[in-house]
Amino acid sequence: MNEVGQSDMESIAESCCPGLSAAAVDAARRWAGVFKALADPTRLLILALVSKNEGGVCECNIVDCTPLSQPTISYHVKVLKEAGLLDCEKRGLWCHYALRKDTLRQAAAALREMGQVVSFEEELKIGLGPSTGSG
Repeated sequence: MNEVGQSDMESIAESCCPGLSAAAVDAARRWAGVFKALADPTRLLILALVSKNEGGVCECNIVDCTPLSQPTISYHVKVLKEAGLLDCEKRGLWCHYALRKDTLRQAAAALREMGQVVSFEEELKIGLGPSTGSG
């Protein structure tokens, strides 16, 4: 499947969604990368391990805590770093990783914002609100 180019996305946004700006398209691309990184069980395991250690975790410890090889862990860590979910600090021969809590908070806020697009009154009008039937 081909990716839609930036100019294609912007023209689609302008023609069918007048309130959707180029900035919104850029934000969607950024969050897609973050959510794609979060959509893998190994990467979630790595984030859980790193989140439990405030001072950061050595890559060697991540390898020791999983059944995966060092090259596989390095790949997953690279994806998490590129998504802005991990910071890296080189100490001697090893990299130590720390969780970017700011990125996780921003991702949660972005999801909340998307979920609040339809107001409660609009939900009631279109029948998405709480059921009031007998039962």
